[in-house]
Amino acid sequence: MEEAMTAARLYRLGRGYYKIRNYERAQSYLMEAVIRGSSSAVRLLYHIGYLFFCCKEYDRAEDCFQILADRGDARSCFYLGLMCRDGLGRRPDVARAFDYFSEAYQRGEPRGALQAGLLIARDAFRYEEAREAAIEWLTIAEEEGIPEAGRHIGLLLCDNLPEHNAEALKWFLKAAGKGDSRSMVYASDLYLSGVGVARNEKIALTLLYQAADRGDCKASMILGDLYASGTYVQRDSTLAKQYYARARQVQDAGQAEKETP
Repeated sequence: MEEAMTAARLYRLGRGYYKIRNYERAQSYLMEAVIRGSSSAVRLLYHIGYLFFCCKEYDRAEDCFQILADRGDARSCFYLGLMCRDGLGRRPDVARAFDYFSEAYQRGEPRGALQAGLLIARDAFRYEEAREAAIEWLTIAEEEGIPEAGRHIGLLLCDNLPEHNAEALKWFLKAAGKGDSRSMVYASDLYLSGVGVARNEKIALTLLYQAADRGDCKASMILGDLYASGTYVQRDSTLAKQYYARARQVQDAGQAEKETP
């Protein structure tokens, strides 16, 4: 009973410091509360770790995430995987990153399967076994509801062999049907190339319009080029400028988002 009360007091102290935005003091109390078994402290400590991560205070973020990961928190495993993968506050460590992503998935975080697959995919075009393993992980992620995973499976299959391109198109269209705009662009490219699939300019353009309407920068740039040159569409410099402008707006918005701490 005394242990539970102590954990509750520590949590209340940590929450108090959190509310006045003294996150460092909040972290110390909440970490101790987690050690003593406070489930409420787990949720708040994760949020503080995420704030430190976003502010690039990676040492403090790692302290939060590690203590939570040791207690089975899937999201904390996932962010530790990102830190190991990208060398955030540490040297890059792909093997350890894979371990964290795998554990994140096993504990209920589907993004762990996606990132595990993408790590393996780095060697996919050098080793067939790596491509097969990457596709296995990405298929798991796609089945868990991550459309982006289907796009990456399609990319792993695209090698200009007709049978592979046909299979890739299926994955792109599946992801596109779930709203992944970049998959629409890749499917459009296959329809225009006609390698392994029936060439269909009408479907290709429809997919590009859909992707551009969803804010895909690449789709807008391609449409700008097509209208500027009169390829597949009637030449229209006004529409070309509009699509180029839309692409720049998306790029600028993305850059501003990256620069926001």
